[in-house]
Amino acid sequence: MTRGRTRWALLLGGLTALGALGACGPRVDPAFAREADRAGALNVAGRYREAGERWLAAAQAARSAVDRDEAHYRAATSFARAGDMKRAEALLEALAAGHGERAARAAFDRARWVEASDPVRAQALRLAALHRHPQSGVAGQAAREYLVQLENAAGAGAALERCRSLWSELERSELDEALGYECARRAEDAGALARARDDYLRTAERHPYPGGAYWDDALTAAARCEEQLGRPLRAVELLERLLDEREPSHGVGSYERSRYAEARFHIAELYRDALGDPARARREFRRVFSEHTTSLLRDDALFEEACLAERAHDRGAACEALGLLSQELPDSRFAGCAGLLCPVTPGGRRPCSAAARLTGQGEGDEAHSASSSSSSSSSSSSSSSSSSP
Repeated sequence: MTRGRTRWALLLGGLTALGALGACGPRVDPAFAREADRAGALNVAGRYREAGERWLAAAQAARSAVDRDEAHYRAATSFARAGDMKRAEALLEALAAGHGERAARAAFDRARWVEASDPVRAQALRLAALHRHPQSGVAGQAAREYLVQLENAAGAGAALERCRSLWSELERSELDEALGYECARRAEDAGALARARDDYLRTAERHPYPGGAYWDDALTAAARCEEQLGRPLRAVELLERLLDEREPSHGVGSYERSRYAEARFHIAELYRDALGDPARARREFRRVFSEHTTSLLRDDALFEEACLAERAHDRGAACEALGLLSQELPDSRFAGCAGLLCPVTPGGRRPCSAAARLTGQGEGDEAHSASSSSSSSSSSSSSSSSSSP
């Protein structure tokens, strides 16, 4: 929060009284504080038009540009809630034309508020705001909204090509990473896998760990594209590249990103299903359990390891994995499976939910679907991440 915003937040907490304390708080103009308090009370009461008028009075009383802009922005919000969009837009237009702290938010809000009545003009306003304020915290969401509206009007192909041209126009701005990831996601949705892979990798390379907000998602998605292109070993290499940045944490807190355990689990799946190396798959599944100690995939990993061991006629290894599962994760839906193969090993607190698969009688049942959750969740969360930074 900026210094000016902090001061404004304190105002609405009762600065009229605080100002009377002199040196104990920031200096606040009593007239401005009085109007701000009244406007806030009217807004809380749902009397939005009156609140808007009071915010304008507060703006008149304000001695600083920060307070004046904030009051004008609050007035616009109140008038919009009252249904007076003409006055609301006029205030936002004036704010957006300036250089104050509320200029960027006013520009993007203006486009959003105009959307219902004039979608074409809203798109033009949104695009202008993106070029003028690419550093804004709401710019990424606005870019996605712009492309969604374009897709609705002209189709996915047009939106993809516009995404790429917009990415080129704004590549030197703070929107570069968000636009790169969005263009890659759209290319993947369109089936242009090689193009999507290249865009994901370009995004990851230009915004590497630890600063890149989409870095792990981009590498995971690039691996997914390689897998669909029939290059599972290259997919493994990309997932290992992601895991190379994993930082061990021995103190309070954790550096663990959610993609790490999913990546290790999917590496195991790739060795099992695509690369024909069940022994390596067993080792990778065990690493999920031993290295990713907070992951919800730990019990799935031990169960998959046990299934592979049993399939290889290695009953001792299967029982060792199942025993570890029932001992360390007794609430797992797989914990009760130990008793099916290993009479000397006590089962968990719940019955085995995948007995047929463990004994080789149901290779396609729900447990196998669950074991693939990392790859499917990676795909779905990559798509959903396009709607949040």
